[in-house]
Amino acid sequence: MRNIWIRENIHVVHSHCATSALGNESLIHARTMGYKAVFTDHSLFGFNDAACFHVNKILKFMLSDIDAAISVSHTSKENLSMRASLNPNLISVIPNAVDCSRFKPDPSKRYPLNTINIVVISRLTYRKGVDLLVDVIPAVCKKFPEAYFIIGGDGPKRGVIEETVKKHNL
Repeated sequence: MRNIWIRENIHVVHSHCATSALGNESLIHARTMGYKAVFTDHSLFGFNDAACFHVNKILKFMLSDIDAAISVSHTSKENLSMRASLNPNLISVIPNAVDCSRFKPDPSKRYPLNTINIVVISRLTYRKGVDLLVDVIPAVCKKFPEAYFIIGGDGPKRGVIEETVKKHNL
């Protein structure tokens, strides 16, 4: 890394993913070499199981001397701040972007017809915000009866989604 950074005249090292050994190593070396260090967090981690406890401890150490952090949502920012004991003022929120002009749906091809189709494709885990989705689905369906959720993915939270569908008769 050192040789590449010097050769390429690097000024900022930017790491993603709390569980990336290479990313974490990059942050340490960046600081020892006097480079600015930035970390981006993309997902939510819990606080109540052994794996999350250890990841959070490592993250707290790895981010103890960074210059800035980025989260993809305000919820992710709050989660990162608590997990890594970071000052929230150090964390900027930059949402994942979608260029809406590249997507021009043809409403006549919707199935079922006259619906608002909401597509979620994700690993169905806490880290990906499925618990938030479970709260949102009934509220959206109540406010917009024409809403139709299409969920692709599998994981430990699949059952929670299925229970929500049953409970709210969706």
